[in-house]
Amino acid sequence: MQFYAFVSGYNHTKKCISCVVFTLSNLTPPIPFMKSIYGIFFLIALFCNAGYATHLQGGEIMAAHVSGQTYNIKVRIYVDAQVGGGAADAMQEVTVCLGNGTTRNLPRTTTNPVPGSRSIIAVDFEQQYTFPTPGIFQISAAVDNRTGGMLNLDNSQVTSMFIWTVIDTQVANSTPVLPYLAFDAGVRQVFSVDLKPTVADSDSISVKVERISKPSPGSCGVRMPDRTYLFPNEISANGTFKVEPALNQLVWKAPEVVGNYLFAMVVREWRGGVVISESYREGTINVTDKPGETVEIPPYESSEYGNPITSIPKTSSAEISMAVEAYPVPTDDFVTVNAYSKNRAVIRLQLIDLNGRIVREIKTIAPEISVQERFDMRNLSHGVYIIKADNATDSVTQKVVR
Repeated sequence: MQFYAFVSGYNHTKKCISCVVFTLSNLTPPIPFMKSIYGIFFLIALFCNAGYATHLQGGEIMAAHVSGQTYNIKVRIYVDAQVGGGAADAMQEVTVCLGNGTTRNLPRTTTNPVPGSRSIIAVDFEQQYTFPTPGIFQISAAVDNRTGGMLNLDNSQVTSMFIWTVIDTQVANSTPVLPYLAFDAGVRQVFSVDLKPTVADSDSISVKVERISKPSPGSCGVRMPDRTYLFPNEISANGTFKVEPALNQLVWKAPEVVGNYLFAMVVREWRGGVVISESYREGTINVTDKPGETVEIPPYESSEYGNPITSIPKTSSAEISMAVEAYPVPTDDFVTVNAYSKNRAVIRLQLIDLNGRIVREIKTIAPEISVQERFDMRNLSHGVYIIKADNATDSVTQKVVR
């Protein structure tokens, strides 16, 4: 009689479970022995699954100019050492795409605790690389085992974190170095991330919250926004989540729902009015009900486009349940429409002419709190049109001009 047992060893860089097979031959075990074997198999199965435990809390890529076309490329990964300490210890290199068809495996260099965090460590991987020719390059890395269970992302579709930096090597420059990210927040308390550069130069920077990135298909994909992502303040349709330039901080005022959230920002570096680098930073926010001073939640404001939307109802109120914004107005080609629903519902968007004819219609497949779509206006006659959004119980409209 033969038994096959699989003893797991997790290989993080290759995303696989390597198994050792052993055979028990010419053995007819008694029933108690069989039960113990099945128990062992059960524990092994749990161990194999644990190898895939998600533990990545965020990441970013930095490029420091050394000389000529030589740069020091650093990938910083934020890891929850409490949940995934073993997997974090196993990470000894990270593969990066350098934007010119070349990939490199960057070795692990340093590990540091993140100040003020419950259990997050920052793990750096770095190596120098010389670009053969000057140009504009996207340096990127797809790192597996991003933390799951995010309230503001379709977690079933995402298993890896895609981080990137774009640098222009036609000018001597290093990307900005910002303080470590922050990860912990309290219900109805102000959450903030410090954005003041720790390594300053004569260039100016701007920071904006963005949708999280995902790669286009291929081994070294181009960055593109993940449209399944919602900004943290869209979950409750309340409050603000934005960069406050006067404070040099990213501020969430304020979380209302306990849970884990993803967030991302893009840091743009300017010289003489021209962007010379763009750096993407991704992190997670763990919101818990903890002691501390609470604040009044301000009206909802779009993280992507700004401007308070005071007609967005608070979830505890009996106000109308829809709001809509469309821009730019007027437009010659496309109009972007954001619609917001107090409760999750199928949201329908319609573009209607002044004769009441429905020119375009878009409907969400599943119930949503918010939706963003674009209407193509290029082949339509010049004039006034109506954007209508409804959720089966309420509707709102806005005029747009072509």
